[in-house]
Amino acid sequence: MLNDQLMLLERTFLNPRAFPEERYYSHVLWAPRTGSVATFPGLANACSRAMDTGLGSAAWAEVQRQLSILVVALEGAAATLRPVADL
Repeated sequence: MLNDQLMLLERTFLNPRAFPEERYYSHVLWAPRTGSVATFPGLANACSRAMDTGLGSAAWAEVQRQLSILVVALEGAAATLRPVADL
């Protein structure tokens, strides 16, 4: 049961919409990145692209989209984790 819980936890971090320009990557924690941050590459890449643009730009809309994807993944991970005694 614990192994199943860990497997489901890992699946919560998969999102095929996380990297529309790189269709072979879907993991929101670990994927190719262009920024200097090692985790959350979609958000890190979007932030690094948006830093030189205005607040209303499409680049900042992508930051918001990537943040939403990350929040959904983290909420799903939190919902997946239950005390082992409850399994």
